[in-house]
Parts: sequence; C-alpha cells; structure tokens
Amino acid sequence: MTLLERWQRLLGIRAEEGRTVGLFFLHNFLLGIGTILVYVAANVILLENDPERSLPLAYGLSALAMIVAGRIYAHFEHHLGLERVAVRVLLAVVALMAVLGVLVAVGNSVAASVAIMAGYRVIYLLTNLEFWGVSAVVFDVRQSRRLFSVISSGDMPAKALGAVLAILIHHHTELLWLLLLAFAAYIGALLVLQATSRHHVVEARPTARAARQGGVAPGLQQWFGSSQLVLTMCLSMLLIAAVTTGIEYSFFVNVKHKFHDQAAVMRYVGTVLVVTYLAALVFKLLLSRITLDQVGVRWMLVALPALMLAGLLLAGPLWLGQAAGNTLLLYFCALYLTLEVLRRAVFDPVFLVLFQPLSAPERLQAHTLAKGLYEPLGMGLGGLLLFGLHWRPELSVWAPFLWMGLFMAGALLLLYRTYGHYLGELQHALSRRFVQHDEDTVPRTWPIDLPGAEAEEATPDSILALVEQLPGRTTHTVAAEQLLRLGPSTLPILAPVLLSSHSEVLVRRLAQVCGHLQVPASRHVLVALAREPELYKREAALRALRYFAPEPTDAPIFQELVQDELRRAQHLLQGLAATSDSVLARSLNYELVRLQQRLFGLLQQLYAPQLIADAQRGVQNAARERQANALEILDNLIDRPIYQGLQALLEVAPATEKVRIFNRLVGPVPGAALIVDSIVAQGEAAFTDWTVSVALRQWQPAVATAVHVLPHLHSTSLLVWEAAFQVLDHLAAQQPEIYRQLLVGHPTLTTLRMSHSAAISTISAAERVALLQRTALFAATPANVLSSIAPIMKEVHFHDGELLFAKGDLGTSLFVVQAGQVRVFAGTQQLATFLPGDFFGELALLDAEPRSASAAAQGPVVAFRIDQEDFYDVMEERSEVLRNILRVLCQRLRRQNEKAVAE
Repeated sequence: MTLLERWQRLLGIRAEEGRTVGLFFLHNFLLGIGTILVYVAANVILLENDPERSLPLAYGLSALAMIVAGRIYAHFEHHLGLERVAVRVLLAVVALMAVLGVLVAVGNSVAASVAIMAGYRVIYLLTNLEFWGVSAVVFDVRQSRRLFSVISSGDMPAKALGAVLAILIHHHTELLWLLLLAFAAYIGALLVLQATSRHHVVEARPTARAARQGGVAPGLQQWFGSSQLVLTMCLSMLLIAAVTTGIEYSFFVNVKHKFHDQAAVMRYVGTVLVVTYLAALVFKLLLSRITLDQVGVRWMLVALPALMLAGLLLAGPLWLGQAAGNTLLLYFCALYLTLEVLRRAVFDPVFLVLFQPLSAPERLQAHTLAKGLYEPLGMGLGGLLLFGLHWRPELSVWAPFLWMGLFMAGALLLLYRTYGHYLGELQHALSRRFVQHDEDTVPRTWPIDLPGAEAEEATPDSILALVEQLPGRTTHTVAAEQLLRLGPSTLPILAPVLLSSHSEVLVRRLAQVCGHLQVPASRHVLVALAREPELYKREAALRALRYFAPEPTDAPIFQELVQDELRRAQHLLQGLAATSDSVLARSLNYELVRLQQRLFGLLQQLYAPQLIADAQRGVQNAARERQANALEILDNLIDRPIYQGLQALLEVAPATEKVRIFNRLVGPVPGAALIVDSIVAQGEAAFTDWTVSVALRQWQPAVATAVHVLPHLHSTSLLVWEAAFQVLDHLAAQQPEIYRQLLVGHPTLTTLRMSHSAAISTISAAERVALLQRTALFAATPANVLSSIAPIMKEVHFHDGELLFAKGDLGTSLFVVQAGQVRVFAGTQQLATFLPGDFFGELALLDAEPRSASAAAQGPVVAFRIDQEDFYDVMEERSEVLRNILRVLCQRLRRQNEKAVAE
C-alpha cells in the first residue's frame, strides 16, 4: 500500500474519489486564502478605528449587504443554473476585490473600515454559497458524511497562513499586497472550478418524489421552503449567528482594551486565530468523520449549542467573583477559540449533511436561505443588540451573556428537534411516489378478502388433501383459498407439515397461508419456522411475517438470527477472499445477496417495518443518491454493529477488507472450515442448488468427509444430482480406497451409479445453464437464478426443413438454439437466421399471440423450448428473470427506434 493510499484510507477517501476530493480541497484552499486576507485587512483597519462603535456598525451593514447579495444569488441560481452562476460568483468576487483595494488605498476612517468589513462579509457569503452549492450536487449524503469535513478543511491552512500574516502586518498601507495575493487566489479558484466542471455534472437535477406530509404551512413556505427541516435549521442558524457575533465582538474588544498598541493587538489576535484554525484542521481531518460515526448526527449537531451554553453560564461565577482582567481575557479567548473550532470542525459539516436528503433544487434553496438570509439576520440582530449597549453602558457587563445564553438554549432545542426532521426527510426521499396496494404493502387478513364470509368445518384428512394440492401448478390457488376460508382452525394440522416439509414450494405457499391468516397462533408458527436450520424456510417465514407488526417479546429471537446471519456472512466473505475461481466467486456473491435479503427481513421484525422496507428498496435502486439516502436512514435507525456489517455487505470493496470488518464485529473464527467443504456439508439447506453443484465439482473429499456426498445423490435438483454422481465417479476412478470405504457402509452405491448412467440426458443441467448464460436474454442473470429455469427447458430435435412453428400459430414458447441453424421467414422472404446460443420467440413468454413469421430448421437442430406456463411459475419465484427479459426487450425496441429514425 502506497503512502497516498494509506493517507486516503485514514481520511476515509476511496480511490475513485481521490481526484474529486483533491479538486474541492484545492478550490476551498484558494477561496480560504482570498477570504482570510480580506478578513485580515478589514480587521486591521477596524481595530484602528474605535472598535466598540465600528464593529457593531460593521455587523449591521454587513448583514444588510449579505441579505441583498444572497437574494441576488438565489435569483440567478434559479434562472441561470448552478454551474453558470458559480462562475459568475467568482468573477463578481474578483471585481469586488478591486473595489476593496481602492477603499484600503484611500480610506482610513470608520466609514471606510465598516465598508471594507461589509465587503469581506459579502465575499465570504458568495464564496461559501458557490463552494457548498457545487459540493451539494456532486456528493451524495453518504459521501458528504465522509468527505465534507475533508474538503472543507482546505480553508483551514489558508486561514492559518492569513493569521500569521496578520501578526506581521503593522500598518494598513501594507494591506494592498494582501489584497493583490487574494485577487490571485480567487483567479486560481475559478480555474479549479472549471476543472471540476469538466469531470462532474454540476447541475441541480429535480427528482420526482411523493407529496411531503406535515410540511411547513403555506404562508411560511416563501421564507422557509416546504420542509420542517429547513425551518428549524434556518432558525437555529439565526440564533447561532447572533451568539457568534456577540462572542467575536467581546473577544476583539477585550483584546483591544488589554493591548493598546496596534501591533500587540494584531499579534495576540493572529496567534489565537492560528491556534484556532490549526486545531480545527486537525479535528476536521482526523477526528470529525470518526466522531460522527461513533456518536451519530444528533449528538454532533447539538454539541455546539450545548458546549457554548455551558461556556456562557461560566461567565456568571467570573462576574460575581469580580475576576481580574487577565482572567477575563483568557476566558473570552477560550470561548472564542472553542466556538470557532466547534463551528468549523463539527457544526458546519454536519449542518451541510442534513440538507443532503432534500432534492437537489430544495437542497440549494435551503443552503441559500440558511447562509444567505438567516445567518446574516442573526449577525445583524447581534450587532443591533451590541450597538444598543452604547445607550445603556451599565448593562454591558451582564446583558450580552443573558441574551446569548437564551439564544443558545433556543438553538439547542431547535437542533434537537431537527434530527427528527432529518430522519423524516430521509424517509420521504425513499418513500414510494405512488402507493401500491399489493401483498408487500397491504397485509391481507382472514377472511375479509375471500369470497364467503363464514369459515367452513373440515377434517384433518381434508386439510391434508388441500396441503397436497399446494405444490401443484394449477391447483395451488384454489387450495390456498380454501385453507384460508377454513381459518385458524387449520393451524394445528399445517404447523407440523410446515416445520417438517423439505419441499421449498410447499413451505413457501404454506407460509403465505399462515401469513394471510394473521392471528397470534400463525405468527408463532412462522417465528418457529424462521428458526429452522434450512434457510429457505427462514426466507419463507420472513416473507410471510411482513403481514404482522413486530412483537417486542420476539425481539431476542430475531436478534439471535441476525447474529447468525452475520456469522454466515463472515464465512462466505472468507471463502470469497480465498477463492480464485470466478464461477465459485459469482456463486458466493449471489449467496451474499440472499443473505442481505434475509437480514432486511429480520430487521423488519426489530424496527419500523416500513422504514426498513423503504431502505431495502433504496439500496437496490440504480440511482446513487437513493442508495446513499437508504444507507443513511439505516445508519440512524438500527444498532451500530448491525449497520456496519450490513454496510460492508452492500458497499463495493475488496472481500479482504470486508472480512476485516466482520472479524472486528463478530470476532475472528479460528480454524474455520474451507468454504467448499462447508457448502458440501450443509447442502441445499443453506445454499442454492447451483452453488452446491459448483462446490461439488471443486470438492476434494477426504476419508472423513466423503460421506457428505451421500445426501446429494438423492437431491431433487438435477444440477446437484448430476454433480454428486460426478464426485462418485471421480472417487471410483481416482480415489478407489475412499470409494471402497463408502461401499462398505452403503453397498447400494453401485446400483445408484448404474441407474444414473442410464438416466443421463443428452445435455446436462450444467450445460443448459451455460447455454442460457451465453444468450443475450439471460447473460446478466446469475447462474444461481438460471438453475431454476434449467428444469423447465425441454430438449427438442428437428431434422432439416422441419418447422418449429408456422406463421399464425399461437405463440406460447421461447426457443434457444443449442446446435444447428434456424431460419425465420415470412412467405419467400427470409427475415433472420439463428445460430447456437441465439434465442427467439421471447414475446411468447409474456403474451400469447399468433406468430408473425415461420421458423424452420436448416439441417439438424437441437434446441430447448421454454413454455409460457412453466415460465410463469419461475417468474413467481424469481423476479430477476422477468426484469432481465424486460431489459432486453427494451434494448431491442430502442435499437429498432434508432434504426427507424436513421432511415
């Protein structure tokens, strides 16, 4: 690992993010240099000209100028777009720098100093809006948690440098050089912004969302937007800005009173600023992200008002004890330093993260409102209160601490409530735009949705007869409805069958019946089913338990199952990290996907089910921002260790890195079995049949483990059955001693092998899966899913010239060519020729319509036919198959449209 990679890992920067983070860090560094140099220039002149009077005036005028600038920025941001307005902002800042240069050169009065400070505040606001506006649309909410503290730390070394220069400046005539350097820094920031725009789409794209429930009252939306989150954040920003103004004023004035010499004042102020910015830099880079991960958003959010309120309350004992001037100076210095470090290293990054769940346009509007309107209002309010002390000087000792303490208490209350609004916005970002009344969202209860309101009497034999009909393709719907009509009285018969059955189809359909009954007894049966060792039973139980609200008494059971799934994930990841076989790796990845689905099902029984369901849909969504919002809501909802394990499963990272995380979460597993041995030993109870068949083909049995092949010889899966007999044949040929020992305990193996040889199909199940993977229709479908299609593939043979189907025949089948060629024609016109690996007739799987052309064999042809009726059963179990068919059909339609346009 290189030094750069170590540094990026320490800061939480991923490899693909390195360039982007570097550009934003450099951009912020250049903006910071320009801004701090203007700040130094403004403070040098202000502290020379009656700061007790000029500072409050500067705060008030700056607030007015910032509000005007913020309104102008918001107008152009809405009409010009973010990228164009960002460039214009930097150009405006460069022009404003020239005006400030003239004021510095010709003015040394209170009016000039106030105007210079107002110019600085406007520059600070515009650069802040530009930088964070671009950041808000480039990074999603999860990246913002990791990276906002890093990219925002770029201005810290720049400001520390500016503070050092403040120590060296002794007269305002030297300030022109600082402004010239600031001018160059802003030009550099403009160039970096253009480089960023070349690598990223800097655009606030609106996204369609459901209507927001419980938003801001219509009369207030002009000032706060439609989100309660923006309302509370803006009000808290106003209060914090007012307190910040008061503390900054108190610090500067006390320093001025202590050191009458201008050079000494600047040295002291400059030293405090250097310490402040360096402390903020260290915390931002090394501790902010870690602290946020450990304590969470809520406590990071309230840290600033809580600590500052405690600091302000400390002024009471100092005032009552009549502390000396040096003690008061140290107090104000510590208060100012703590405020600045907390504000820059803790509050600002979290404050910006909170707006990320909003849609991009709302996000920019909220940031502009908070920074461009309410923060200046807070500064103006603070300046007004400070300026009022000139008429009541007897109040100047204690009155500022009173109103600052009240404001901080109000900010603390608002920010504490803000966290709830933040979670609400995350939920809103993930909620469905349209309510779907289906079995996943609306539980159906017995017997409301069934014809016939009264339950019927039945005997155990008749109930068992209905159970036997559940696996049938044509009988399962009627049988399930009749069982539901009989009601909870069937549970004593259904429960033993459900718990003891080894038929995956029967277990799934019986579990759905129990779920629809929705009585405590059926829930009890499903909870027992979830604890069974066969994972397909757990999956069926969790799907059916969606119809029930979580029961707190069952929480320990589901927590235990969560830990079991985390240990399984650890073992799968260890196998993934150790294997070099790509086929096995893909199979293990699919098993991890199944495990993720089970984890979400378990979490729905431990936390708010709708929130977990929304988050699950979010992490599976193709949109990066929706995935990030889903992870964020999980981070704030579920226990920290569970979230860290789930996050490791969901995010793209090397398997070795994920193993390291799981070893930390659940502890290392010494002497764990090899993954192939575990798969063979556990079999289809814990893995899909394709994974078991892959493991069997790679397995190297030993004397003690060879017996694990025996259950697979009786598997109902053709894939597993064929792979198990291959193992047996290999043992007989290559390891005869192990084979002889097996024969001693199981003498029927020879007969089984002879029966297997006689029953071998022309094309094995594994070859069928391989053929499907070579077709465009199923190329993106995991082999673990395709294994469910292999049993319904009917092998068909055609001789030269024989019709596969004729034009006008009812189409109910898809064909996949395995060998030979098939021509498709209409009359005398040949339309297409299909070769091995090609498929045709896919529309017939979805809609039975007359064929639009004929198909005939050119020479001997071997093909597989997949019938619509069989395929519907597969799609019922495997929704991925339908999604892939729709994707391919859309691609073909798009190509046909493009061809038609080109013609």
